Amino acid sequence: MLTLIKDTLHRLLYILPLNPRQVQIEITNRCNMDCPMCPREVLDIELEHMDWEKFVAVVDKLTERENITLTGWGEPFLHPQIFEMVDYCKKRGHRVAITSNGLFTKESIVDEILNSELDEVTFSIDGIEDNSVSCGHTSNKVYANIEKIAKLRETGRPSIRLQSTLHEGCEKDLYDVIKFGASIGIEAVNVGRIDRKYAPNLKRPSQVEEERIFYEADRIANECGIRLDWLQYAVGKRIVRFFYRLLRRQLHKSGKYCLKTFDYAYVSREGNVTPCCLLPDVKMGNMLDGDLQTIWQNEKFNHFRKNYRDTCGSCDLWVIDQVDFDQAINENQTSSQVQA
Repeated sequence: MLTLIKDTLHRLLYILPLNPRQVQIEITNRCNMDCPMCPREVLDIELEHMDWEKFVAVVDKLTERENITLTGWGEPFLHPQIFEMVDYCKKRGHRVAITSNGLFTKESIVDEILNSELDEVTFSIDGIEDNSVSCGHTSNKVYANIEKIAKLRETGRPSIRLQSTLHEGCEKDLYDVIKFGASIGIEAVNVGRIDRKYAPNLKRPSQVEEERIFYEADRIANECGIRLDWLQYAVGKRIVRFFYRLLRRQLHKSGKYCLKTFDYAYVSREGNVTPCCLLPDVKMGNMLDGDLQTIWQNEKFNHFRKNYRDTCGSCDLWVIDQVDFDQAINENQTSSQVQA
């Protein structure tokens, strides 16, 4: 309880921890799916695996116990040394999570996951039927893999989450994902907005519709006995959920800060530290040359936190209120024409 109060106060006052509590390592950009909403191929990045030597060098620099996610803009289980990476992190005391599309290239991956010390797996799915979501993650093979892992795991390990993006007109697909997760004993479903920056033709609900869908999804989740995490509305359970819903606008400083930069850092396959997976060129330092704590607290990173809108523009994936994307695009075009 004291830890929760302290952490809440720090977030409200935007007092940063000495180290990021969440470190995402981009172990690969290669993928076996091609989802229209994924910016992987338009971020101007090399589609390759992270070298083992660079991976070891990065992990060895993490001197504090970290929550590590071994996922970049690709499918992590494609990396030939993925389970060695999990083992290397676990032997150094870290908590390890992975986000996957669940479309495994080898049948043995299910057993390897179950036999590993992986703490959490998040599966990205946007519907339960192959033809239900034309712009999202969906494949009948995926559901069988997820269900098998959920049924065969022992002592609730790894914990399993489902992750969905909300597309306009696809709310029923979200409700189906929640029911599917509950039916196989999954812990939680996380819902996020789609990012239109790299795919402006994608459609998503207005903020009024989004809120309506949340309340219906929350009702379904409560009835099914599964937790629904939706950053713009509610996360966690019991007292954490209560305080988050009560203070969510204050926690986000009404968009003044992006909470992603409060306790999170992204490490690219080259060892570059960036504030977000969507910003491969916004480099705060390199872990092959320095340590994460120094990079985390340096002047460049702090300047970004205070002025993130200069770089991130209309991105509203990690803030409460929606930003009018089309209006922001028009304003940028008008500003460019005036300058010209």
